[in-house]
Amino acid sequence: MKLDQIRRRVGQMFIVGFQGTTVTDDLKKLIQDYYIGGVILFRPNLESPQKIAELTNEIQSLSKTPLFVSIDQEPGQIKRLQEPFTYFCSPTELARTGSPKISFDVGYAMAREMRAVGINYDFAPVVDVNTNPQNPIIGKRAFGSDPEEVAKIATAFARGLQRGGVIACAKHFPGHGDTQKDSHKELPYVKETVEQLKSREWIPFSQCIKGGIETVMTAHIMNENIDPEFPATLSKKTLDYLRGELRFSKAIVTDDLEMKAIIDNYSIEDACMKAVGAGCDFLLICQTLVNQVKGIETILRAVLDLKIPVTRIEESSERITKIRNRYLVPFVPVDPSKIEEVVACEEHKQLAGQFKPRDE
Repeated sequence: MKLDQIRRRVGQMFIVGFQGTTVTDDLKKLIQDYYIGGVILFRPNLESPQKIAELTNEIQSLSKTPLFVSIDQEPGQIKRLQEPFTYFCSPTELARTGSPKISFDVGYAMAREMRAVGINYDFAPVVDVNTNPQNPIIGKRAFGSDPEEVAKIATAFARGLQRGGVIACAKHFPGHGDTQKDSHKELPYVKETVEQLKSREWIPFSQCIKGGIETVMTAHIMNENIDPEFPATLSKKTLDYLRGELRFSKAIVTDDLEMKAIIDNYSIEDACMKAVGAGCDFLLICQTLVNQVKGIETILRAVLDLKIPVTRIEESSERITKIRNRYLVPFVPVDPSKIEEVVACEEHKQLAGQFKPRDE
């Protein structure tokens, strides 16, 4: 494989965040010189729907290959897109309906609004089972504490997203529901055995996988019963269960590698190397340009030095390409004149109006 091909395939594995509401010189360099696979949008990047569409169109114009434009847009409290985008209830409230159809409809409506402004990848749904009332990170983001109910409603939501043209992501494997610490701030430890995980945490993941979900996100948690050495994101032992036991053959994405659970314990270079070695296909680095560049160059250098087999990069490239071809090709820029027909349309308002925000 030629050097340029290797550079492009390595770059495609990275999804990065950036500062501001317009394309910066730093972002332009990452797209054009490092061939990144995509970007993630946070609230500071976002203005009006029209401005978001202009931003995503400009981002896409810089790349010959359509980019993944991602976001954390869960129903309920974790929502980057504010008014006038339609507000839907929390997953807990959605699960109270007991209706996969309603959950599908909500996912589909959310996807239509995201696609209307150029967003094609949503890091949702949370499929963690809310088993620990003291969990500081999951709580109302979960669809509930019954794994079968979580599986039913979350799978329908994911199918709705993908039917609407937005790639879905089941998170956070192998299960973040029973932690007492926030992995944004420190590394949580859990103690479930594999048998316990099979009987509870992995049920929703399994159903989402059977339902055709395209991606699964890892958790920055430590479970010494699976791997006493590395947290899940960096653990081949853990991700082998996802590939083997749950038979997931599509793309695995890391949670943000700059979260303190990782970055306080590993250099960004080491974290990227271990994540690729563990089997991750997308590496998410949300904040710092220097870390983004270090991460990409570290993996590229490792491939050239034969520390990472080219075949390992080709595996990820194949998974990423299949998803891109299914959802992003052929690429069509957003038409800003069509946004008002979709965002906060009457149909979506009526759907959202079925729910009372009792638990928000």
